[in-house]
Amino acid sequence: MLAITATAAALTVLLVALMAVPVALVVEAEREDALKVRWRVRWLYGLVDVGTSPRQPAPPTSERSEPAKPARTSETRRWRRARMGVAVLRTRGLARRAQRTAFTLFRHIRVRELQARAAFGFDDPADTGMVYGCLSPFLVMAGARGLRVECRPMFLESGLRGVLRATVDVRPLAVIGTLVGFVLSRPALRAMVSAWRARK
Repeated sequence: MLAITATAAALTVLLVALMAVPVALVVEAEREDALKVRWRVRWLYGLVDVGTSPRQPAPPTSERSEPAKPARTSETRRWRRARMGVAVLRTRGLARRAQRTAFTLFRHIRVRELQARAAFGFDDPADTGMVYGCLSPFLVMAGARGLRVECRPMFLESGLRGVLRATVDVRPLAVIGTLVGFVLSRPALRAMVSAWRARK
């Protein structure tokens, strides 16, 4: 019994030590008509190095193509996702809690490079203005840290487009603890319930 306890304790200490080692994350994302993401993760000082492989060319399509899915189905899903997103954003206390979480995460993340340009808009201009107001403190903070981040609202159209290139060092132990605290917070739980109700 003592040996089992000692082994479990040693494995726990080893796991905590490994989770305290910084992880280097490189992300490149672009969205116009579709989202394209490339990423690479380096951990344990290069012993672990994984990422997306170059995209292979699409195989030639035969003359007999699959019948197209009804546009109405994709439109319904899009509206459902939009309703869920708006319901989450309108959750009382969520924006303040998200800001506190973001400030905490910034203390555990070392940004080596960040370039971002984005434009977004919702069907309701009021929702667009509300989201932009929530993002403004983060944009100011990013500028104060010398990061190249540009974000503008689109009040006359809906959608999201932009480009992101980032290289960051993350300590998994601190980040996971912060994110778990956010997910289990009362505003986040209320947001999940609101999204579930809006899904119906």
